[in-house]
Amino acid sequence: MIRPAAGADLAALGLLWERYRIEADDSRFRDQASWGHWVLPRISAGDVRVGTADRTINSYVVWQRAASAGIAGGRVLRILELYVHPDGRGERLGSGLLARAIDAARQRECRAVALVSNIADPAVRALAAPFGFMPEGDCLVLALQRE
Repeated sequence: MIRPAAGADLAALGLLWERYRIEADDSRFRDQASWGHWVLPRISAGDVRVGTADRTINSYVVWQRAASAGIAGGRVLRILELYVHPDGRGERLGSGLLARAIDAARQRECRAVALVSNIADPAVRALAAPFGFMPEGDCLVLALQRE
């Protein structure tokens, strides 16, 4: 099941983030507390989704809408982190989280989705390819059709 994150999820998300940080070699934050201060406003803004199995959070995605002249010439939804715990891989949680981010981008009238989370990882590229993401600079980009 995929659902919006809530403030009460912060502890579980922090544990997942620790694992993500090690796997992705992500050194943006010193510790779980500083990451928590970064992610809590995004939870409040509705920019975090979690995947659960047996009521346990085992995956998450964090995005942020941004203006980018370099990507699609305008509004972009940037996927900042996307992580699925190894025990949950192969159950399509990553695809589901990515689909939720794309839906959010369309609802917010973004012109593109930029995946910036660990794109050197072949598994991330394999996850994004069926959606149509293409390499562009230091991210993978999906241009969205205007309806």
